[in-house]
Amino acid sequence: MARVKGIMQITGSMKGVSMYTVRGSDEVIIRTKGGPSKHTIKTSESCKALRENGKEWGGCTKAASYIRLALGDSIRLADYNLSGALNAICKKIQCNDTEGEKGTRSVLLSQNRKYLTDFNFNQKTPLNQVIRINPTWEINREQVKATINIPDFNPDIHLTQPNKLPLMRWVVVLGVASDYKVEGTTYFPMNETLKGYRKELCTPWNPVKRMQEAQTLEVMIDDIASYLTENDTLILTFGVEFGTIGINGEGEAVKWAGCAKVVGSL
Repeated sequence: MARVKGIMQITGSMKGVSMYTVRGSDEVIIRTKGGPSKHTIKTSESCKALRENGKEWGGCTKAASYIRLALGDSIRLADYNLSGALNAICKKIQCNDTEGEKGTRSVLLSQNRKYLTDFNFNQKTPLNQVIRINPTWEINREQVKATINIPDFNPDIHLTQPNKLPLMRWVVVLGVASDYKVEGTTYFPMNETLKGYRKELCTPWNPVKRMQEAQTLEVMIDDIASYLTENDTLILTFGVEFGTIGINGEGEAVKWAGCAKVVGSL
């Protein structure tokens, strides 16, 4: 795989070569097309490892997609495509399955939640560098509820603003993700009932330069406690979003202006 820098900003496909860009990078990525045929991959003994790796990778991408749903709209605060990073985390989790055979190993997030803790949505402006406070958090599985305690916030001390936007607000998301395992020839979530369930809380817009007193934010996903299983993980995300004053005089979010991270899971 080659990368193009400088004045050659070409994208597209030409004579077996694909050129494209990805969010978060100014480079053009170049890939050549080709490789063994689909029939060879499906039938050849020499491609057995390739088939096993491909099957397991499919499980990783499905598990990562479930996690993305749990993160909800907080993904809008990311400054790069989170899919690749989440896929990599799920691969690490999958490699920890010592009971499954190669090609059928599960993605057991419920046993490897540590890999998600402090997962940053931002590469250029991580949350801890922008907001210099240490909120505390708690997740209650019985009530499917989470609380975040934000200490006194003094922007002159606690804010390193990456932009000149006049407004800010806190964003909290609580979501559910499930373990993945093989059933038959493909991967399925061990609890598909709660797929896509999450709850987001945004505080009112506040002038960036105004001090904020300590506050406690609470978010709850209603009426799903009885469906939650030991194979499910509650994921708590916290972030800050910046905005401007819209034409109606009210606060209006600016796309990708903010930062967030996973603060905890249970």
